[in-house]
Amino acid sequence: MKFKQLQALKGRAYAAFAKGERLEVPEQDASRLDPISLAFVGDAYYALYLRRRLVQTGIPNVQVLHLLASEFVSAKAQAYVYRHIKETLDETESSVCQRARNAYSQAPKSASVAEYHDSTALEALVGYLIMAEKAGRLDGLMDEIYRFTKEYCAIKHGEKV
Repeated sequence: MKFKQLQALKGRAYAAFAKGERLEVPEQDASRLDPISLAFVGDAYYALYLRRRLVQTGIPNVQVLHLLASEFVSAKAQAYVYRHIKETLDETESSVCQRARNAYSQAPKSASVAEYHDSTALEALVGYLIMAEKAGRLDGLMDEIYRFTKEYCAIKHGEKV
């Protein structure tokens, strides 16, 4: 998208947001939304969920909370989780994840390309469940994510779960 087009879209987006209106674009089923947009939503929810779980452990230092949250929301940790849950997904969920894995994005230096694609798939899955308003499934998935994140931590840091 060219700069002028981006600026025009940004202006329309500000106006729509301020008025509480939707842009004039066709509505889509949540499973057909742009996978990077789904990952955008999923990433925020995922981070908030794990931050809440960390605070619930009673850690009294925000610096430690931040360090642990950063590790658990990293592409490496998310890829580990995704690889353990992907076989449990239904057809629609698998499709959302596959589209997210195939979406163009730049992998950070802190993770391999495969890890980054897997983490994007997991974030898109969480975003899809939020946008599709599948609260029960989202709760179950987040419980599994928490379980596998603890397992990842135990493996990485040599602790017993």
